[in-house]
Amino acid sequence: MSLSSIRGILLEELVLYLLTLVGYRIIKPGEEGTKPGHSGLEVRGRGEWHQIDALAAFDRTPAFMYPLRLMVEAKCYARGTPVQINVTRNAVGVLKDIAENYFTYRSQSGSGDEIQIPRFNYHSAVFSTSGYTSGAQRYAIAHQIFLIQYQRIHLFQPIIDSLLGITALHLGVAIQHSGVANISSNLRREIRRMLENIENVTWTEESLFTEEGFAHVRNGIVTPLLRIRGSYFGMLQGKWPMHLLSPFPLPAITFEERDEVPCRVYGRDSDRWSFSPVNVPEKDPRWFRLEFDIPEEILGLVQAARSDPHALAHVKQQQFSYLDVAGRIGSVYRQVRLRLDEEWLEAYLARVRTGRYRRII
Repeated sequence: MSLSSIRGILLEELVLYLLTLVGYRIIKPGEEGTKPGHSGLEVRGRGEWHQIDALAAFDRTPAFMYPLRLMVEAKCYARGTPVQINVTRNAVGVLKDIAENYFTYRSQSGSGDEIQIPRFNYHSAVFSTSGYTSGAQRYAIAHQIFLIQYQRIHLFQPIIDSLLGITALHLGVAIQHSGVANISSNLRREIRRMLENIENVTWTEESLFTEEGFAHVRNGIVTPLLRIRGSYFGMLQGKWPMHLLSPFPLPAITFEERDEVPCRVYGRDSDRWSFSPVNVPEKDPRWFRLEFDIPEEILGLVQAARSDPHALAHVKQQQFSYLDVAGRIGSVYRQVRLRLDEEWLEAYLARVRTGRYRRII
């Protein structure tokens, strides 16, 4: 198994953990429609069983929908190596076959009629630390494959650095003599143990890592991830999926008796982006900052307008007017809206007109 594949497996487990903070549940082999496979989990499609890297369920199903299942695939490539179209093309093929796996329901009316009904509402998301090619993005958008990237989320950078820092010297003897299927399953099992009980997990000779490698993963990957206590998924403008992260959960007091909060959007040199509430100082208990990685198509518009503050403000007005966010707020799972505050934007434009502005948006 290549180092890139090992890094991808580790990233998938990190993503699954962050999904659990939002309210998703990791599906284990053997649950309805799944079985143990050579490389872990397999899901039944219309024509064949498919090996799935990871599968998560969202059990709080809205009305008029079948239970949601999310297929998760993660890629941790070297910087400057975006995910190619073949990854999204494969995701589309697997998703189509699995989504068309129907079960037969026999009518109780006595007519003996049979009805074909889908089991679940399947979706697919690909997570990347190095972005996507334009072809991969266009293909994914056309076929409703969600693409999430982390390359410009400052909070996630130490984790990416440590993932890319894994070398052959970090891998133990056990991993060199195991089959690919065993490596995948055992890696996931070892990382999940760290995530569940980091304080009491110690290195043993059965580990897939050397003692040095175990410390590298524990201290450089798992520990920084556990410091991310705010994990939320959102849809920007109703069409751009984003993963928003914060060291702290969203404060419940900010959303008391309301589901919409006016915000400002910060973007620093197009590499650090975040939402924060307007008119709330940083020391205030109602304050928050959610970091995100801007979708590539919007980034292109931002970069084209960087030298023109008016044009940049227009891009923000058109592309960041609202963000619907789902996740745990206080002790309740909620969906809220972060809305770009028009008064804040107008005040910014007024400062631009008088030459008294800081390049903070």
